[in-house]
Amino acid sequence: MYVMMRIPGIALALILLASALITGCSEDVGNGIWTVVRQAASETHFSDVHFADSNIGWVTGWSGTLVHTEDGGKTWIRYQTRTRKNLDGIYFVDASEGWAVGSGGAILHTEDGGKTWEYQESNTNDELNGVYFADPDHGWIVGGGSSATIIHTDDGGRTWEEQECDAKAELHQVYFIKGEHKVRPYEGWAVGIWGTILHTEDGGYTWEPQVSGTTQSLFGLTFIDRKTGWIAGTFGTILHTSDGGRNWIQQTSGTDQHLWAVDFVDASRGWVTGWEGVTIHTEDGGKTWMSQTGIASSDVLGVDFVNEKEGWAVTWAGTILHTTDSGMTWEPQTSADDAPLKGVHFVHGKHGWAVGENGIILYTRDGGITWDHQKSGTSNELYSVYFPSKRSGWAVGNQYTILHTEDGGSTWISQQDNMINPQVFVGVDAKLCHDGYNSLYDVHFESEQEGWIVGYNGLIFHTADAGKTWMFQISGTEVPLLGVHFINNREGWAVGNNGVIIHTRDGGSTWVRQGSGTEDPFLDIYFTDSKRGWAVGFGPIARTEDGGETWICQDNQTGTVLWGVYFDSPLRGWAVGANGVIIRSEDGGKSWALQPSGTKNWIFDVCRAGDELWAVGLKATILKYAAPSPPL
Repeated sequence: MYVMMRIPGIALALILLASALITGCSEDVGNGIWTVVRQAASETHFSDVHFADSNIGWVTGWSGTLVHTEDGGKTWIRYQTRTRKNLDGIYFVDASEGWAVGSGGAILHTEDGGKTWEYQESNTNDELNGVYFADPDHGWIVGGGSSATIIHTDDGGRTWEEQECDAKAELHQVYFIKGEHKVRPYEGWAVGIWGTILHTEDGGYTWEPQVSGTTQSLFGLTFIDRKTGWIAGTFGTILHTSDGGRNWIQQTSGTDQHLWAVDFVDASRGWVTGWEGVTIHTEDGGKTWMSQTGIASSDVLGVDFVNEKEGWAVTWAGTILHTTDSGMTWEPQTSADDAPLKGVHFVHGKHGWAVGENGIILYTRDGGITWDHQKSGTSNELYSVYFPSKRSGWAVGNQYTILHTEDGGSTWISQQDNMINPQVFVGVDAKLCHDGYNSLYDVHFESEQEGWIVGYNGLIFHTADAGKTWMFQISGTEVPLLGVHFINNREGWAVGNNGVIIHTRDGGSTWVRQGSGTEDPFLDIYFTDSKRGWAVGFGPIARTEDGGETWICQDNQTGTVLWGVYFDSPLRGWAVGANGVIIRSEDGGKSWALQPSGTKNWIFDVCRAGDELWAVGLKATILKYAAPSPPL
């Protein structure tokens, strides 16, 4: 089971690479070795979307990614752009001619709808974030580093020249319309960090600051005419002008999440997207903004509507989403096959499932020789999967996602509406209560009928009827619970932030806090019987030999976070973590030894399948632990 949390006081950037050896023991059990059986070269991250009409559109992404559709997204074709630089913005003046911009001053140009791309010289190495063309000849690109960068062309990009401005802030987006200047009839705006808004009435020959009234960073920008425009930014910022920017008025967005993109089709109807799938919609020019839930759990970085009903959005995690009902519902048109895998579970040795970002579910029926996609029906991130039998299983994830199958995953049905006690989710102000992720993090079943789910704000839900009803249990804590494990239908444990370990002996009717000896977050827990258990996470490795009455904490000498733990006996177990770390113990967790994993990707979960182990991680990585094949 995996979760990526915003945990106070912990900076993931400070996680160190694993040490080469941890005090420990002997050679691999049974001469087993870890082998990478599935791993992508890189991960797809989309950044921007642009449609010329309801059929023809383009999406940019990192590592030179560019995909194109000519049938409204029924099929998407990936084109080679001859660069590995990240592409952050795209704009087309018609169905054939367009530009894409990105890191290291990258400018790419096409005249055949994106089938072929040629470099244009930008004369800068700065990050280029946004691009806009008023016509095939006149275009502007913005970006920067320690200060603002604006470059302009009046010959379709054959030459680009820098335009001067006094801004010391990196710019993220630019927008132009036809203006009234007799010589340079182009009026435009550019926005960036620290509340920066720049305005020009002469095609960028001169740029003047406009008063934004905020110090929040601004990312999204759109205008429908010379007077009326909107800007989106961090911490729920939405700015609106009805006088060309002489006055910018803050609108109430109803969210404090970061907002990355904005698009309007007329003076009334618009959309803003942002952090972890936040999508809000207005039908009155922004006087009121309404939440549109369930679009995705990854950041939505780009949105483009071709009319009041139909639009597309792209996520950081590599999903393209499409709506035909003004954003009330969104359907994924394509998802990256290289999405991180967060949870894995096997039954009967041969049947296994792996889940992860973009709602990805992979299934194997032959012990991992082949893995096939199953349709989850969601783009939300899935953190954990559990099958008590080869036909009945559950997966849980972001935005309260609970999925259930009774046919081995051929069909997955949402059980989200089966949660009882909805006041858990809605506070007195009628707003959703959440820790920033709206997530259910782990699931465990003891039979096809009885199971538990844990999640944000200390939530625990229990079912005794295969999920037809999920009943709320009182955990006694409000911190996110990140892992849960039961040894029978009565006794179990759950772990979470602040070193929380809670225990039940009555199926969860009552939960009691156990002293862990640490305030560091625990991410996973495993017990082999009623006495022996282990918990891992951001701090020490904890173990108990008395059912948790006392927990013994020992230093985690890997120097990195451990995401998952599994023991196949009271003595022998494994833990997996960041940077490809896999450690094994043969003395009940008193000492641990590093095992070569064959990958530097983060590993999030580990489980057993017969006489083998399986683990999953970043870049759709799947690893197998087994005795080496005999020589031919």
